[in-house]
Amino acid sequence: LMSIASLMLSMLCVVLSSCGAFALSVTAPITRPAAPLAPRVVPSPLPTVYVYDHCPFCVRVRLALGLKNIKHNVHFLANDDVETPTGLVGKKIAPIWIDGDEAPMPESLDIIEKIDSSDAFGETGLIQPATGRTDLKAWQKEVQRAMRLTQRPRYVMSPLPEFMQSDARRAFIANHFVPIGDLDKASWKELTQEEQDKYYAEAISMADELIPELNEALKRLEPLIHSPQCVSEGGVSYDDIDTWSRLRSLTIIKGLEFPHKVRAYLDYFSEIGDVPLYDSMAC
Repeated sequence: LMSIASLMLSMLCVVLSSCGAFALSVTAPITRPAAPLAPRVVPSPLPTVYVYDHCPFCVRVRLALGLKNIKHNVHFLANDDVETPTGLVGKKIAPIWIDGDEAPMPESLDIIEKIDSSDAFGETGLIQPATGRTDLKAWQKEVQRAMRLTQRPRYVMSPLPEFMQSDARRAFIANHFVPIGDLDKASWKELTQEEQDKYYAEAISMADELIPELNEALKRLEPLIHSPQCVSEGGVSYDDIDTWSRLRSLTIIKGLEFPHKVRAYLDYFSEIGDVPLYDSMAC
């Protein structure tokens, strides 16, 4: 089996040869036909959010900031950078919110609650409470294994900002198992680097099994989406903050077939939330 480093090199060569230098962009070109949900807010100084691009909890905050139309800085942490987040909040974690002289704030939902309840960031209460829908949670649980097997190897094969150096990719692999056989977090830690790389390569080789499985799951998701503008009836809510942030990562998987409403939902929130999708680097 190929090592994960060899897989990454092969993938990047294919991307560069077929798409040119612009393939290193994290985003596909997007237009902005959707009207903003709120007037533009430009704080001074600009707040900063420390994130990993692939992290759905980080995406939650970026999406909320986009929905509220708040200008901000995005600082992408290297995946092996322990010093920076620890210096800010005492441990390696993301996202982290920095706003002027206030204490740095971790935890995605706490950050969102803060920015949506303060008139310093425009209209308050823009994001409605979560509805408590169990069908969405059940769907997420249903696809968890397939998503881990497909997404995790592709993250480190792709030119995401947190994985620009080999140490960062190595740190991610060491801490994120792929659920093959009886592997779990504990048993993964006992494997050698070479063994971990072989399992990541094996996960990539399972595409013929996993992509049809995910395509069928996406068909089951479509009727759960109320409209492209909100997953639950009644408008934008924390249901969207959670659901869209998880769905976004699926766009890194080449060969997925998104039903019309699922695709429209992904595209709408990418535009209105100002968070790009991964279509241009799907592998």
